[in-house]
Amino acid sequence: MKKLIVLSGSLIAAFSLLGAGAVTQTQASAKTTVAAGSPSLSINNVYSNSTSVTGKASKGVKVIVENSKKKQIASSTASKTTGKYTVKLPAKQKATTKLYVYAKASNGHYFYRIINVKAVASSKASTKKTSTKKTSTKKISTKKTTHSTSSKKASKSSALKTPTGTWQSNSYKGWSMKYTFSQKTGLNQYTYQGKKSTHVLSNARYSVSAKTPTFWKINVTAKGGKKSSFYMHFTSNKHFTLVNSKNQAVKTSVGKAPAGHYTFSLK
Repeated sequence: MKKLIVLSGSLIAAFSLLGAGAVTQTQASAKTTVAAGSPSLSINNVYSNSTSVTGKASKGVKVIVENSKKKQIASSTASKTTGKYTVKLPAKQKATTKLYVYAKASNGHYFYRIINVKAVASSKASTKKTSTKKTSTKKISTKKTTHSTSSKKASKSSALKTPTGTWQSNSYKGWSMKYTFSQKTGLNQYTYQGKKSTHVLSNARYSVSAKTPTFWKINVTAKGGKKSSFYMHFTSNKHFTLVNSKNQAVKTSVGKAPAGHYTFSLK
């Protein structure tokens, strides 16, 4: 799915991940690369009834789980033969809770992903089904109806087709950013330091390429014809973070704003 908007300006964006094995995106090429030696990391879905985080990483690396406040809550080590790991959680996590999962190698290189805990919709229906024999047929029917309704709601929540609107980031070290996508004025980008604002990108032409319903590539063409791109990961219809081409969270810097993890919310 692509949508083209006509405007002008210049985009300055750089993505970087701290550590020797860093994920970076250069201002000139806007191409994402992962430095040699950085550990790999994949994570299985985590649900609100899960007691552990599982997946696969580089063999023998340490796997650390942090909560939304970036405080470590659990850790383990990936298998030295298969790379598989299991990190036991101290407690079950609530649905939509954000977790940071790190893979850290002994040479100091590291890599991480941000995941959101998913709800388990069918647990209550399953409990009701086993409680009464005579009404089991009706309850199965109710369960199917509920599932259908939930699916429709999920479909609506992921039906975002364009980023049109004004997106304001959180504040980091006194700085914040704002992206404005418009069919009339294109892409405009601002940075704020206290009350002082800087118009970093003005009326740029852009198009959207949806890799998945929640993972988008934004292609940008400045007034002088210079092209660049960046990637967005939507956690909901009203929130997104900036990621690299592999849908991995990275630290972001626009203009003179310090590199950090910025979450953008639709105003």
